[in-house]
Amino acid sequence: MSPYLPWWIAAAALAVVTVGHWLAVRRPLGVSGVLGRFAALAEEREAERAATAMRADAAALEAALLAATADATAAGELREAAPGAGPAPAGRLPAPLPSLSAHATFLVALVAGGLLARALAGGPAVEAGLPAALVAGLGGPGTLLVLAGGGALVGFGTAACGGCSAGHGLTGCARLSPGSLVATASFFGAAVAMSLVLARLA
Repeated sequence: MSPYLPWWIAAAALAVVTVGHWLAVRRPLGVSGVLGRFAALAEEREAERAATAMRADAAALEAALLAATADATAAGELREAAPGAGPAPAGRLPAPLPSLSAHATFLVALVAGGLLARALAGGPAVEAGLPAALVAGLGGPGTLLVLAGGGALVGFGTAACGGCSAGHGLTGCARLSPGSLVATASFFGAAVAMSLVLARLA
C-alpha cells in the first residue's frame, strides 16, 4: 500500500483548499508571500502596529490617506477618468492582508495537515532521511550545499516572479492569469529539464 494519497484525491483536495481559501479569506492562496513576511519580521510587525494605530485613530487614518493622495497627485500617478468611461469592473476585491498571527497559524496548519495525511495513509510521519535516489545522485557532504543552493534559487525565483507554485500554479492558473500561466510553465519546464539532467548524471 502506497503511503501517498492517490493523485486524484490530492488534486481534489488542493482545489477545495484553493477555492475555499479565497471564499473564506478573500485573498489568493500562496505560501512564498507568507514566508516572506516572516523573513522580514521586524518590518512586518512595525507595519502591523502602524496599521492598528491608524484604525484606532480615524483622524490619523484620514490624514495619512490625504497625504498619500497628495503625493500620488504630485507624482502624476492619479488621472481623471476619461469622458464616457464606464464604471469600474465589478468583482470581489481582495481583503486586507491578514495578521501575522493568522499567517503563522496558516503555516503551522500546512505542516500539521501534511503530517496527518501521511499518518492516515499508513506511512511514517517523517522520513528517516533524505531520499535514497537524491543521495545516490548527488552524494557526499555536498548534498546539503546543493539543497541549500536550490532553496535559495527557489526563493529568488518566487520573489522575482511574484509568487510560487501555490500562488501561480493553483490560484493564478485557476483564474487564467496570463502572468501565472507563463510563470507556471517556466518553473515546471525548468524542473523537468533539471530532473532529466540529474537522471543522466546519476
